[in-house]
Amino acid sequence: MSREMTRLRQRIDHIDRALVRQLAERQRLVEAIARLKADPRRVRDPVRIEAVLANVIQTAASGGLSRAIAEPVWRELMERCADHEAALLTAPPSPEPDGACCGCREGPIARAQGGSGQADP
Repeated sequence: MSREMTRLRQRIDHIDRALVRQLAERQRLVEAIARLKADPRRVRDPVRIEAVLANVIQTAASGGLSRAIAEPVWRELMERCADHEAALLTAPPSPEPDGACCGCREGPIARAQGGSGQADP
């Protein structure tokens, strides 16, 4: 493999790590919003979804990101976040020591109770 290929892949790896940190922060905000909603029927807000997509598409266009990448990625991201939010709101209180909201061991409850912070294998 050429040095240039290695260098470019290292840059992608660096960006991936930064994206994971940003997505983790987004997840924490989704969890906080879920606690404010307190009703799993209010998880999906079509007006908000379309507003987020409009913002993403506009930002993608000005930032040089293809809409063909941005739109489906954000639709999937919002769907997964909505599922996580719903799981948080519908899960019965966990008798498990990790306190995971949906069995993930990485939610705020698990961290507050000294959970591993790692997803189940």
